[in-house]
Amino acid sequence: MASIKRETAMICMIESILQGSFVRTEGWNPSYFSTDLGDISRVNIIGVVVSNEIAGGVLVDDGSGRILLRSFEGNLFGELSLGDLVLIIGRPRVYNEQKYLLPEIIKKVNHGWGAYRQLQLEILKKKAKAIKKESRIILNEKEKPVNYFQKIVEFVKDLDDGSGADVSEVIKRADAPKGEEFVQKLIEEGELFEVKPGRIKVLE
Repeated sequence: MASIKRETAMICMIESILQGSFVRTEGWNPSYFSTDLGDISRVNIIGVVVSNEIAGGVLVDDGSGRILLRSFEGNLFGELSLGDLVLIIGRPRVYNEQKYLLPEIIKKVNHGWGAYRQLQLEILKKKAKAIKKESRIILNEKEKPVNYFQKIVEFVKDLDDGSGADVSEVIKRADAPKGEEFVQKLIEEGELFEVKPGRIKVLE
């Protein structure tokens, strides 16, 4: 039987989970949340206990949002008190459209950990922004490639007064690098033809 790899617990804010979309998978693949930080199936968060009066769970807040911790295995939260700062490793889940965490590990930590976590999150945010920016640049390049051949043909049609369009004016308006080469290529391929030196028409 193939071994099942344990997913890395991703450091994140509660806000990322709350704004994420739950994706349920089949077979051995773990379900996950699609978030601004990527796909998350296991989390590592630090938050403050703000309520321990919820049946079967406690509510934690990390400054970005609040989420319920639920447990189905005994009194996992018996030692937690209001105001405790806790580190939680667990799996985000959804029940009746409510998002919650199913903890694997809950550990009380001192407030120095809270400051350290803020530094970690700032680094993660910067990385996420850099990745998004790079993705947008790549997407824009793919979505809007400049077709200089098409631009030149269109400008020839627009500038043709019946006796052809002026080559230099077409190249100027198309703003194509090495515009003369684009024009020559179109002439060689039969898309354009010279009616006389310096004037070209579209072959239609």
